[in-house]
Amino acid sequence: MKKKKSSADADNEAAARKSRLPMIAVITAAAIIIVLAILIIIYFLGPKKAVKKYVKAGISKNGGKNYFSLILPDYVADQLHSDEKWDGMIERYNIDNADIRDYYKLKIKKIDKKSKLSDSALDGAQIYFTEIAQKYDTKPKKLNIKKGWEFEIQLTKKEKKKSKTTESLTVCAVKIKGEGWKIAEVSASDLESLSRSHD
Repeated sequence: MKKKKSSADADNEAAARKSRLPMIAVITAAAIIIVLAILIIIYFLGPKKAVKKYVKAGISKNGGKNYFSLILPDYVADQLHSDEKWDGMIERYNIDNADIRDYYKLKIKKIDKKSKLSDSALDGAQIYFTEIAQKYDTKPKKLNIKKGWEFEIQLTKKEKKKSKTTESLTVCAVKIKGEGWKIAEVSASDLESLSRSHD
């Protein structure tokens, strides 16, 4: 025969359930915070964010530092710092950009994430950054390029006393281990061609 619960037992069970509620709420809140943190990290450190930062650096009057930080591997930037070329390079870039922006203004219209880079394109990216290093008189180093995406960028261009036009360009964002996302200023097919040319 099943023993009937006393009112005291029922009160104890209800109290136990109530005591567990705050714990469940805390665990649920913590899980939500972790998920949001991951999403924020993906958004702010993802390839599209890197491309957007790159475009803004290219169309602003003082974007030289961000521009070169995104298109150059870290070891190349470090070498330019050591050679005392970094600051002068940024200054020249900003002056040239400011002069150009006196004639027309550019605004981001759209940034579209296209195809994921193939293994051949990722191999081409290694060659691309090797050539970039040589261009800046730096001894090339092997990079661990994890993955990448091709992006199409559309900009609106407004010249003085003229109607707006749309300009497009294609770049690739590649993730380099230990450095994050970098921008190759070429298309995926260009990277694949680089890879094939070194076969």
